[in-house]
Amino acid sequence: MYEHHRQTLEKLAGKLERDPSCLAVITSGSVAQGTAKETSDVDVHLVVTDEAYEEYDRKNMLSYVDREVSTYEGGYADIKVISRRFLELAAERGNEPTRYAFTGSSVVFSRIPELGELVARIPVYPEESRERNLRDFCAQIFLYAFYFAKEAARKNDAYLLAHTASNLVFFSGRMILAYNRRLFPSHKGLLDAVDAAEVKPKDFRKLATELLQAPGADKSMRFAAKVLAFYNHGLTFEQALGIYVLNNERSWIEQPPSLQDR
Repeated sequence: MYEHHRQTLEKLAGKLERDPSCLAVITSGSVAQGTAKETSDVDVHLVVTDEAYEEYDRKNMLSYVDREVSTYEGGYADIKVISRRFLELAAERGNEPTRYAFTGSSVVFSRIPELGELVARIPVYPEESRERNLRDFCAQIFLYAFYFAKEAARKNDAYLLAHTASNLVFFSGRMILAYNRRLFPSHKGLLDAVDAAEVKPKDFRKLATELLQAPGADKSMRFAAKVLAFYNHGLTFEQALGIYVLNNERSWIEQPPSLQDR
């Protein structure tokens, strides 16, 4: 960790711990992971009481920036407000981006006993979900490459073609990460995460970039064929379609719909 990042963390923790509603400060992001550049911002999770969390939520301030604590030019602290219950749920059943967000995290300040042990349980690959994820990601690749890409070309639908290419790259990347038992960090970090995977299709990033920059039906099918040659769950088209329907069209039955599907 760069000295100016350490100083900024200390200054931030000293500022926050004066508030009795502050329960803990936990590092995250590139500083926690040891990949920060000199100019990187300092990411932290701020754990607060339930009452304080509700107030932050009411004000739409669950994420905010503090520039006053920075000890270097252009720097700032990027603060995500969470509750103790959030940490417990993240360790129990957090999604992969949430788990990844705690990679390398350390506790800077805490009023919570044994918080470090709880935090250490979060950035763990969910092995119990791996087999289903590999199957479901394969189904998505199958449908987008061999159905939606063809439909987009037939209708000359630029939006559907771009959407298809994006999802092909996304679910292919997710499948590669699952195969390697690596957490999916975020859309922003997807391609870098695949680059770091031990086993992957040759030239994946190059082929993905070419598809995204100039999407086409034939190119989509060639891309999918290369990915499915790397790993294929052995689904028939009908099976892939059935899985797609459950995950994309009927997922609202088991849980509230995501924002994009409301």
